[in-house]
Amino acid sequence: MTRNQPNQGERGGALQVILAVIGALVVLVIVAVFVAVWAVRHYVRVEVERSGDTKRVAVRTPIGDLEVRKAEDIAGQLKLPVYPGAEADDEGASVRLRGRLWQEEGGLDVVAAEFRTDASFEDVDAWYEKELGANFTRRQGRIEGGDDWKIRVEPGGNDVVYSQEEEGRLRGAVLRREDSRVKIALFDVSEARHQ
Repeated sequence: MTRNQPNQGERGGALQVILAVIGALVVLVIVAVFVAVWAVRHYVRVEVERSGDTKRVAVRTPIGDLEVRKAEDIAGQLKLPVYPGAEADDEGASVRLRGRLWQEEGGLDVVAAEFRTDASFEDVDAWYEKELGANFTRRQGRIEGGDDWKIRVEPGGNDVVYSQEEEGRLRGAVLRREDSRVKIALFDVSEARHQ
């Protein structure tokens, strides 16, 4: 045996250490999967309620809730007017997230519903301008969402946004042409903070 070649016992010891580390990692992954499954089973609830032709599905978690209901029901929660005769999309959504970030508890509530109508864009626009009044700002252009949770209206489009911004809250209506119809999206996004 030469000095540069490790003996049989040293090679076997290194292999045993590598196998032990790999085995420990596999055990940790298996434990993590079991803990995740246990947490989901104990802390996440799915609720389905049916009442007549109404159906509500809610997913409840420790960090927030997601609720899906008919758009007509969501519109009532929004407290925003729906254009007369507009047809509701199948579902609206209400999302409530809560958590702790940088030593501050808070959350975000998002409620949205969509409707469509065969009325002219001009009629729908004029109706919302009258119904929402001076408390809502009207902007026209191409609507772009931003990384900062703000709605941007860029030049060059025909979409219309009526919005009302208060501290920690943005709500309103978005009007878009969709073939020969008008798509109406109602929204309310609010920030919930607790010191």
